[in-house]
Amino acid sequence: MLLPRLSRMVVASLVVPLLAGIPNREMRAAPPVDPIIEAGRQDLATNLLVGNVAAAEGDNAEAARAYGVAAGLAPTFRLFGERAFFYSILAGSPQAAALAHAQPPGVMPELIMGNAAALAGQWDEAVTHYQNAPADQIMGLLRPLLRAWALQGAGKTDEALAALAPAEVDARLGGYYTLHSALIAQLGGMQMRADTLFRQAAEKGSGDLFTTIVMARWLVTQGQEAAARDLINQRIAAMPVLETARGNIMAMLQHPVVSHATQGLAQAYGLVALLIDQQLYAHEGADEDRAAGDAAMEIGTLRGTEQMMLRMALTLDPADSEARLLLSSMLHARKQDRQARAAFDGAPASDPLLPVYRAEQADLDVVLGHKEQAAQELRDLLRQSPDNRTLWSSLGDALLDQQKWPEALDAYQHATALTPHRLEGDDWRLLFGQAIAQERQNHWPQARVLLQHALQLAPNEAELLNYLGYSMVEHGENPALAESYLRRALALAPSDNQIRDSVGWVLMRLGHVAEGLPLLEQSVEQMPQDPAINYHLGVAYWMAARRLEAVNEWQNAIQFQPDPMDRRKITAALDYAHAWQAHRPMALPADLKPVATPPSSPSQPNGTRH
Repeated sequence: MLLPRLSRMVVASLVVPLLAGIPNREMRAAPPVDPIIEAGRQDLATNLLVGNVAAAEGDNAEAARAYGVAAGLAPTFRLFGERAFFYSILAGSPQAAALAHAQPPGVMPELIMGNAAALAGQWDEAVTHYQNAPADQIMGLLRPLLRAWALQGAGKTDEALAALAPAEVDARLGGYYTLHSALIAQLGGMQMRADTLFRQAAEKGSGDLFTTIVMARWLVTQGQEAAARDLINQRIAAMPVLETARGNIMAMLQHPVVSHATQGLAQAYGLVALLIDQQLYAHEGADEDRAAGDAAMEIGTLRGTEQMMLRMALTLDPADSEARLLLSSMLHARKQDRQARAAFDGAPASDPLLPVYRAEQADLDVVLGHKEQAAQELRDLLRQSPDNRTLWSSLGDALLDQQKWPEALDAYQHATALTPHRLEGDDWRLLFGQAIAQERQNHWPQARVLLQHALQLAPNEAELLNYLGYSMVEHGENPALAESYLRRALALAPSDNQIRDSVGWVLMRLGHVAEGLPLLEQSVEQMPQDPAINYHLGVAYWMAARRLEAVNEWQNAIQFQPDPMDRRKITAALDYAHAWQAHRPMALPADLKPVATPPSSPSQPNGTRH
């Protein structure tokens, strides 16, 4: 629990601004204080603190619970209830529907109440809530779809189609609205009308997974099975993660994709989430932690809205595969990997994309440090799909992270052999993984060839440039070219602390101590408990004749659980420093002098993707 580690100043900064707005003078009255009031005040402060910490960590369920308790303790302070409602939506909690009735008028309360009515089969009430939601940009997209599907749920197919007709002329999204009209007509038994609308939707085009599966299913009903397979193959080529479930996806085409109106409602929310995701992708280079003012607020708001849309989609249709994948991807992008993994837990056992979810969870297990579990899961999946190159690549990643170099190399080579075309685009990662595994087995010539091939495919990948430049210096090859690779890597990723450390380390190893030392100091400031970076700074201090500071950094490094190779290097440096202090002659470790000849045992390169 984080509570004991927070200082009183931090507690005050989180809680006092919230308490200050409570219209209850007794809470700020002078002693004596009634014990019951005092206990209530402390309980309120504790739950507000827990709620703030949980929200900051992305634990939305705990944040909703804590703010809900706070709302019960201070019912006249509306903010607590609003926060409980907000975080219950982000958590996908059914409690959101109960809290919605107590919220001030707004889009989200109406949507949540409309969804709850739809799930209860109270379709007329759902239509009313969707209609009552205040107009804004999101409702401009959503309302036609929500209203149409609610009317279809009520058995009013003609009214549903009339509700969508004006939106079908939209220049950008008309094809999507037309597709939904086709599904509504089909669900209402109007197959001829549905066929006409499907043809119109195909002419307008749309590219998400849901649309692909719907159109492929329609092609099957028209006797065009080859065209349906081609459509699915194109989608899998664009989304290789789906390869694991290829057979299941093909089997889906034998059954209607939408069999209930709530599924259509879920897809409406998924549409908005996809559009927001596209907008966020355009902002990819902007980090809200560093962006100023309005830009940071806009990115944060968009992410929160996207997450709420996806949670509502999954509440309405737990089998909405695209929403589940997008939710996990979004959480992973926000470094909420535990929550990203948990996003797959609610999938029904009949979900055709379960193999995809298992593979994604294995990838996340690698990030979370559950390496053995990840490797075992991937091996289990490969027993079912031995020709899946994506699974072999993921297994290579998991084994590389465990420093099982020969096994990782074998997995990457399997993936490469299964590549159906000449290596291109993102295939550089397969070469990069093989290169790391080869280099770590002291097979530098083979690693160099692989790295140079990868660089031809991806000349502007900072981590690749970093690894190649770093390794070249460690192996005494072409220092000038290596330095240019590293400087280019830093220019491409100036905020990457691992790359900054690599550049500083190599500059120092090349004898440019004055230039490399500040970069290493910055790296330690950003990552003060990284043993390799502390070791590098210690070497730089030693070469700058700052002996005591060097020994201090090495002593820090040895405490931060370095890997075996780094531990040997740190221990050797400390032994040499002690011998130097005692005026005992001892061979100078290779790292404590500028590069002259290739060292016999290369050090661990920084900036890998693991």
